[in-house]
Amino acid sequence: MQQSPPDPAEGALSPAPSRDGHRLVFANQLRGLAALAVMVAHLIGVFWGGREIVGITTSSPPQTGELPGIFALVGQPWFNFGPFGVAVFFLISGLVIPISLGAHSRATFILARLLRIYPTYLAALAVNLAVVWLASRYWGLPFAHAGSTILANALLLQDILVKPTVDLVNWSLVVELKFYLLMTLLAPAIRRGSVSALFAIGFGALAANLALGAPFFAAAVAPWRAPFNGVLFSTPYLVFMLIGVLFNYRLRGLLSAPGLLAGMAGLGALFVACWRAGPFPEGYPHVLVNYAYALALFGGLFLVRGHLRPFRPLDALAAISFPLYLVHSLVGYSLLKLLMIAGGLGYYPALAITVPSVMAVAVLLHLGVERWSIEAGKRLARRPAAPGWLTRLSGRGAELVRS
Repeated sequence: MQQSPPDPAEGALSPAPSRDGHRLVFANQLRGLAALAVMVAHLIGVFWGGREIVGITTSSPPQTGELPGIFALVGQPWFNFGPFGVAVFFLISGLVIPISLGAHSRATFILARLLRIYPTYLAALAVNLAVVWLASRYWGLPFAHAGSTILANALLLQDILVKPTVDLVNWSLVVELKFYLLMTLLAPAIRRGSVSALFAIGFGALAANLALGAPFFAAAVAPWRAPFNGVLFSTPYLVFMLIGVLFNYRLRGLLSAPGLLAGMAGLGALFVACWRAGPFPEGYPHVLVNYAYALALFGGLFLVRGHLRPFRPLDALAAISFPLYLVHSLVGYSLLKLLMIAGGLGYYPALAITVPSVMAVAVLLHLGVERWSIEAGKRLARRPAAPGWLTRLSGRGAELVRS
């Protein structure tokens, strides 16, 4: 293997130099934690707190009964497991996607990313829709989703086509696809570690949100306001993902510790500004504080990344995190209702059956679809003349991209 020169910045943010094999272990472990956080938010919080919307999206009657005691875990105004977990996923993507970009041409990068997302996503969507269809037949209720809505969601274009989400989680994949497009357009700048390019995107996103709020521009685009809102919805998250790119620069020795901290502060401010100026600021400040928690955790583990080692339970959870993210909501909601309403089980026994069942579905999707799609994307990589940092990181980083 080609030996790379020592990373001149290594150690400034890490208490001890790390071996290459352990530099991204923290990101893999965070994937498992993020998946668990999102599942907790949905199968405990949304299941009970959003009974009507859960009933509509699963073609089942609304859940009845008193809130279980565990609901207090997710009912705190100062912490929300869902936004926290998604924010962690976004930071991981920002960290590792430039590694994938460095291993590809622009064309093969896009193809590899599409292979990474769509096969597993479409398989999970088929499972979700089959479960909801069976639920509609069992409960004698109309099937929840029109054909045009399903098609828009299958293409992950529901934001532009102004269609509702069918699974309540794929909105984040829409953001990811836009991030991949940004990375493709900025490929030379990302490869050389340009911070100014990231801030240009941040200021551009803020300008777009402010423009749509200006009376003259708003009137001019009024007939297309809904698609514009759908696209602008992604902009705060895209800016937040750029913070993950700063960590990538730092990992590659292209950014100093003060530069990383200053960049985090600047892009963080732009993230908040985009959120407040955007079309859907209702979650402010409760959503934003959870993104701050995620950034604090991510940054802290980045500091000690050289000391972290693989941990089998988290590694196993990380391996299935993408299909688990996709199927846990609709499959989980539907099974919980079947066990509780039809089967007469209490919530806790039903949850104890539902969680491993959903994980089993995720394992099947991982083994049957996701592993193949990952390998197919890797085969597209441009192997000759890889830079030293890429040689060290690309193999591990390719496994960490959530998609």
